[in-house]
Order: sequence, then structure tokens, then C-alpha cells
Amino acid sequence: MKTCRLLGIQLLLIVSVFSVSASAASVKDYLDHPLIKDMKLSPSGQYLAVQMFSEGEGHWLRFLDRETFEVLGGLAFPGGREVGEFYWANDERVVLKVYDVSGSVEAPRFYGDLFALNYDGSKKEAIFGFRTGGQQTGSLIRGKKASLAWGDIIDPLPDDKSHILISSTPWTEKLDGKSTAVLLDVYTGTERRKFKTSKHPFGSFITDRSGQVRMVKSYKEDRTPLIEVYPNSDTGWIDIDNIKMDDSFTPFAVSYDLDSAYVFDHGDDDKLGLYTLSFDDLTLSKVYAHDRVNVTMSKMTVDGTGVYGMQVDDGYPSYLLFSSDYEEAKIFKRLTQTFPGRIVDILSRTADGKTWIVKTESDIDPGSFYLFDAENNKIGLLFNARPALEAEEMSPMVPIEFESFDGLSVSGYFTQASALKEDDVAPMVVLVHGGPRTRDYWGFNPEVQLLASRGFSVLQINYRGSSGYGKAFMAAGDRHWGDHVQQDIIAGTRWAIEQGKAKSGNICIMGASFGAYSALQSSVLEPDLYACAIGNAGVYDLQLMHKKGDIYSRYIGDKYLEQVIGIDDEELAKFSPVNHVAKIKAPLLIAHGKKDERAPFEHAEALTKALDKHNKPYELFVKRREAHGFYDVDNNVEFYEKALKFLGKHLQ
Repeated sequence: MKTCRLLGIQLLLIVSVFSVSASAASVKDYLDHPLIKDMKLSPSGQYLAVQMFSEGEGHWLRFLDRETFEVLGGLAFPGGREVGEFYWANDERVVLKVYDVSGSVEAPRFYGDLFALNYDGSKKEAIFGFRTGGQQTGSLIRGKKASLAWGDIIDPLPDDKSHILISSTPWTEKLDGKSTAVLLDVYTGTERRKFKTSKHPFGSFITDRSGQVRMVKSYKEDRTPLIEVYPNSDTGWIDIDNIKMDDSFTPFAVSYDLDSAYVFDHGDDDKLGLYTLSFDDLTLSKVYAHDRVNVTMSKMTVDGTGVYGMQVDDGYPSYLLFSSDYEEAKIFKRLTQTFPGRIVDILSRTADGKTWIVKTESDIDPGSFYLFDAENNKIGLLFNARPALEAEEMSPMVPIEFESFDGLSVSGYFTQASALKEDDVAPMVVLVHGGPRTRDYWGFNPEVQLLASRGFSVLQINYRGSSGYGKAFMAAGDRHWGDHVQQDIIAGTRWAIEQGKAKSGNICIMGASFGAYSALQSSVLEPDLYACAIGNAGVYDLQLMHKKGDIYSRYIGDKYLEQVIGIDDEELAKFSPVNHVAKIKAPLLIAHGKKDERAPFEHAEALTKALDKHNKPYELFVKRREAHGFYDVDNNVEFYEKALKFLGKHLQ
């Protein structure tokens, strides 16, 4: 493939980044933020906006001339702020989210601020959020003023060069504010019009390709969604009450003909599928549902208002295209043929559809950005997201499946240690994902590849309670965190031993958040199976979850906890590893951030106190300014260097 010129880009990056040493990649090379996070073409294709990361500046933005790659302007915030998601509002102006790093916490947080600037760096201004302010700009136009609210972009309105549609959600301690769709001027920050306010908190808005708000989803106090629909001007807004739905019912796009909406729902199936909701009679029709897994995501048009396909992850990812109304569908089909066996994402396009920005990824490719000339059918590499990592040094991630203790089929992934000699069996790490209502996917995982590069095979298990495998599979984890979920993980570990992928006595278990809980709880249930355990940002006392942390204190958070862990004190105590450390034989490494709000530091304190009482060996790694997991690269590197040393000490 022809590689695009890097003339101006070399002005942006440290030269040494492109001249990577032939020696093995360092721990930091794996754990550092990707050098390139995102890039987007201006509507005309004349300019290219690149979101990058560098130490000391965090995520920042640069604008290039697309033909010469000359640097035209950019933005790097002082004082700990970072550039977040960004959009071209027109051919000269970009609107972006601002993330703030407070003085006490390492990880940046979004407080609702929106910022705008031109491609040459001029006219930089906060246009929404608590940093805005100003006088009335006219008798009929409301002037820009500070907004104590979260602003999120609903629709960039490609045909409107001066405005975008945002949602404005008031700041509240419990996150129970109702959201309003607002037309915002991208130059002055003035609010031109309010369209619609959600009836309940957690409001989200769906527009059609003309920019009209057509649907609103919000959540009632019983955690069920309320869907409001705008079929036409004659009916006005109406509530949907003739469809049985749970919290999985998610509208996300309006059809090209404007007659229906695309939604994710279960319908009468166990697996989450794609459906259409008719605006005429408000009935659901199934488009597609897989027999083994949920539909993972929709493939949306660049402006976010249309959908042309979907992704399904049954082991490896696959794609289904069901609409040819959008140019993206035709381009995506060509791209998947060009990059077989890779995850493909269209990031940006010009208004005329001649030029596109594409990102690819795989288990051994951490991300590659391409410029695609559709008119001449030419594609050229622009950047590698992690240029210090070589695909030849990575290890393939292979889907696996096994039968659990009760006959339930459980899936996951196995990544063999790199540079393994024939017939050798490497020490293995069982890496447990958090959530628990998430799942592991095939693709590049820096944590997995780091472990494999240091001689450890990695087993990942999508235990019951994980998302992605249907309602029944996910619900099977409710109130079974401490037994059935862990028995899936234990069964997977034994499966790996039986398959010759690991040796008994040479296995450690580790994870973060719920994964840390599992590392400890599995070590309680099977004290002889794991040679060591590592927990980072873990929950170790389930009773404490009803008293501390940001879940129980937020809108409908108490209802969620009641569903997934219950309120029976005896059961909660039984499933809390802090109460059973006497059974643990494995040496432990416990890591935690003192500013953690999801799993407060009290969990680590209670665990270490119990370990001390029973004279159990453990190592402790604490960072004062970290929250739920380690965001700061140096802190993360320090933790992983300690973890690798710990693993090397206890595995052979």
C-alpha cells in the first residue's frame, strides 16, 4: 500500500516515535495511551483534525492541510484540561468536549463543557458549560451564560453551518436531571431554541437525517424505559405503551425513508436483536437476531443519524449490511474486502463522499489509520496508533468454548504466551473482566499482549452474568456473584489444564473491579487451584456496596444493586471474600486508588485488615490520586511492573 506523506506530521510528533528500536517493546509501550486516538476530515476534505496524546499535555488536537500535511493550528489546554470527542460543525469550525483533571484525581472527567475553535486556531471559545458567560447579544436572542449542566452533542447538523443540536442535562448529585434538546450556535454559544425535554432522567435523543428530534428514551424509577415518539406534526409527541420492553430497548436511528426507527430489543427472543419500530402503527418488526449472541452494535453513518449495518461477535467479529441507502454501506463492503479478518471502522468522510478516514484493528494490530480515496480506489496508511508495537511480536487471541459445572456453555478467549518452545506449556494468568455486565471481545488488548510478551498465556472467560449472550445468560449471574459466576471461572481454568494449555499449580488469577472481586472469591472457593491472585480496584465486601460508592447513591442505583446482589445480609456476607480470607492460600497483590468512588478504598482497607488478622501474605500497592483503576501512565506502568514481578515470583 502507498503510505501517505508525513511531511507536516513529523512536526507534530517526536522523531524518535517513528524510529522504534528493534528491541522488545517496554511495559510503557503497551500501557501508554495510543499516540493517535481519532481523526476526522473537514466536510470539504481540505483539512484534517487529529486527536493525539503526549505526556504533559494529555489529549490535544492539531489541524493539518490534507494535501501538504502542513500544521495549520491546534489546541492543547493548560492546567490539566484535555480534548475529548470532537466534530466538524462546518468546514472551518470544530466543536469538542472538554475533560477536566481535578487537583485530587488523575483521571479526567467530563463536566459538560463544550468548546469550539477554527482550524487555524482562531476564535477559541467555550460555548457551553460552567465556563461560559456573557451579556445579552440582542433583544430577541438569549445571550450565552454559564450552564451548570452536562452538554452532549446529539446531531452535528451537517446542513446547518452555524448550529449543532445538543442535550443539556442539569448537574445533580444523584444524576437524576432531565435532559433537554437545545439548538446551540457554534460561534456565539447562544441557545437558539429548546426542542424537547425528557420526561425522566437519563434522557437520550434520536434525530432523523433532517435534524428533527423523533424519539426520546428516559428511565423511570423502576428502571424501565419510557419511549416518546414524534411520528409527525399531526400526532405530536406520544408515549409508547403498547410494547412490552425492558431496559434493553434502545432506539438509535431513524430509517432513511423517515417512516420508522431502528431499535435494539429482545422481542420474543432471548438474544438482543435489531428491530424496526413503525411510526405509523408503533409496532415492532424483527430485522435480525443471532441464535448464540446479541447483536453487538450498529454501524452508523458518519453524522450519526443513519444506520446501514451491524456487528455480531460470536468469537470473531462479523458484519451484516442491510441497507444500501447510504454511501457508507458501499464503502464499508469494499473496506472489509480490503482488510479481511480485521475490525473496520469508518471515522470520517468528505461531504462529496470521495475521501474517507478508516481505522482497522485486530488482535495483533493495535490500530491503523488510513486515508481512502474512493474515487480512484486508492488507500494509504496515515498512522499507527501504537508505533512502538510490532504485529510480529503480538500473540493471536483465539476464541474458546467449554462446558461449566452445570452443563452451561461458556465462551472466552485464549492467548498463548509468545516465543513459546514446541511442547512447552507456559504459566497462565486467568484475566477476569470487570462489570460483571460487560464481556471480553476479540481485538487488541494491551494488557493481554503485555502478559503474553512476558511469557504468560492468558485465559479470558465470559462467565454467566456477562453481557452479549442473551437475557437468560446475563440474568444467571444475578445474586450468584459469589458462587455460580466463580464456578464458571474455575471450570474454565480446569478446562485449560485438561486441554494442555496450562499446568496445575502454575496458574494465577487477576482482574480489576469485579475482576478483582472474582480473583479473591475464586481463591476462597478453590484455594489450591491458583498459585497467586491480583486484585485492582476491587469490591471485597458486598454489604458495603449498599452503603458506600457511586452506584447506590445515584438515580435507580439502589434498584440495580437489589437486582444483581440482593439485600439479604446473610447472603451478602457469604459472598464477600473479606469474610473468608482464612480459606485463602494464594499470596495476594492488592492495588487500589484512594479516590475510587465506584469501589471505595474502604474495600481494600477492610480486606487488608482481615488478611492481617489471619496472618495472610499480601503486597499492597496504593496511589493517592487515582480513582477506579489507574489512569496515569506512570502509575499504571509501576503497578504492572510490580504485578509482573509478583507473577514471576509465584509462577514458573
